[in-house]
Amino acid sequence: MKQPKLRFNADDGNQYPEWEEKRLEEVAVRITRKNKDNCTDIPLTISSVDGLIDQRDFFNKIVASKDMSGYYLLKRGEFAYNKSYSKGFDFGSIKRLNLYDEGALSTLYICFALNDNEDSDFYQKYFDSLSWYPELQKICAEGARNHGLLNVSANDFFQLKLHVPKSKEEQQKIASLFTELDNLIQSAEKELEGYRELKQGMLQKMFPKKGEKVPEIRFPEFTGDWEQRKLGELCDITTGKLDANAMNPDGEYDFYTSGIDVYKIDKAAFSGPAITIAGNGANVGYLHLADGYFNAYQRTYILTNFLANRQFLYSSIGVTLPCKIYEEVRGSGVPYIVLNMLTDLVIQLPSQEEQFKIAEHFSNLDNLITIQQKELDGYKELKKGLLQQMFC
Repeated sequence: MKQPKLRFNADDGNQYPEWEEKRLEEVAVRITRKNKDNCTDIPLTISSVDGLIDQRDFFNKIVASKDMSGYYLLKRGEFAYNKSYSKGFDFGSIKRLNLYDEGALSTLYICFALNDNEDSDFYQKYFDSLSWYPELQKICAEGARNHGLLNVSANDFFQLKLHVPKSKEEQQKIASLFTELDNLIQSAEKELEGYRELKQGMLQKMFPKKGEKVPEIRFPEFTGDWEQRKLGELCDITTGKLDANAMNPDGEYDFYTSGIDVYKIDKAAFSGPAITIAGNGANVGYLHLADGYFNAYQRTYILTNFLANRQFLYSSIGVTLPCKIYEEVRGSGVPYIVLNMLTDLVIQLPSQEEQFKIAEHFSNLDNLITIQQKELDGYKELKKGLLQQMFC
């Protein structure tokens, strides 16, 4: 049988026994208990990213029936299989209930509990690895779906072949490693969110609110009212000329679109320092600082030749623009920006010295956010690589 590329050694330095093949029915038993008398009022859903989670937290509403007595009653530590496709999870996902003591889950899901002698933490990581996908693909009716669900019966599901360590000690070491990694990821995510919340709070307090002439928080050496200027007086504003088909993943130059991500392209039409603004779509108003040579989508606005501090304008526009967009939303469907909306956008402006201090403050915050994001991405990539090498 195929063995994983990367393995632990036993404490005495010897190798553990080779992994073995087991069917799910050998290590688990199906759960079909019902939520009689609605003994739990927590309506669960399965997210491939967030796991088994309260629908109210995931959807911001309840999509379950008011009467959930016919739903399965799932208890902490038990598992459920969601056989619906989602991005990156072509054959669904298996998740363990970790967040609540119990919850109610639709009978569309297949629920099970591990036998007492099995290591639950190991199997949680094993199912997260998706290394069971090839075996599931063999038993499901490929391409056959019912309302987006894979055609996998419960009987067939419990015939799923699992490739697992024979030694429970090896299982525990693997589980412990990934638990430590998950803790690092959660800690990094919490710190990143803290920096983002700090930035958002400072943006609201370090720029004047509508109708006011000074901000709530200010560096002590500065006094006096801020002046009002139109954005079109502070920079040149134009748009890109290309459509999204022009991008080339192997291109030399950055390509800014109406999305958040930055793509690549073969030819440049602009040079920084610049600010780009997404002009339409779900991310309308999203800003990038662009440097060097670059190009842009036809509905992306390009700001250059600044008479005010660029970083200051970047932060100021970011505070002012979203409200303005939805005050003057153009069109009944997808929101978009027209040129005169930007040229007439009123910017509150302090002295050059105060602009510089504010710009420096938010630049430092952005650097902290970038560093923390890279640390988080690094942990996630490490986990992804280890999941591929430590399971088979």
